[in-house]
Amino acid sequence: MKTPILFLLCFFLTAPAAYAETMYVTDMIEVMVRTGPDISHKIIAMPKSGTKVEVVEVVDDWAMVILPNEKEGWMLTRYLSPNPPQREIVTKLRKENRDLRLQVKTLDEQNAQLKKKCKELKAALLKETKTSYDLRKSYETLKRESKDFLALKSSYQKASKELVARTRRLNELEQEVKALRESRVLWWFISGAAVILIGFILGYLSRRPKRRPSLLE
Repeated sequence: MKTPILFLLCFFLTAPAAYAETMYVTDMIEVMVRTGPDISHKIIAMPKSGTKVEVVEVVDDWAMVILPNEKEGWMLTRYLSPNPPQREIVTKLRKENRDLRLQVKTLDEQNAQLKKKCKELKAALLKETKTSYDLRKSYETLKRESKDFLALKSSYQKASKELVARTRRLNELEQEVKALRESRVLWWFISGAAVILIGFILGYLSRRPKRRPSLLE
């Protein structure tokens, strides 16, 4: 029972690995990719350090890889690493650091702009608050003055009506006075004429000769 199991284990351990895994070429000066898993095979490529390859099969110390240009070949597994080379990592970290610095600078500029905008908004809010207070104060003043105005308007209308009535009465009195004056002038005229007439009559009578007594009397 143990023999078949050991046989299967040995088979799987010694069989070529059929899988695809992303690997990186290590920090080596020259790495050669050949047409077969042996140094006697022809060199078809020399990828640079940090080149990303796809491992599709591993046989002993050799790995079959697919290069970025889609070429397939064999290279020693000791030249492969699951992690990018240190130099690539440093370069990447430097780039990320530079990008982060730029982002920080951009954020600082945006923060300064936001602070400035916030200051402007606070000033505008303070101004609007003062304007709102002034408007409310003006409204209250207008409201109070409106009440006084309505009372004044009512008094004015009442006084206007009284003035119209008094003016009308004054006109009537003036007409009465005028009529009275005219009647007095007429009376004086008539009285004067009567006096003159009486005086004329009296004068006439006084100048009339008296009758002498007749002989027959």
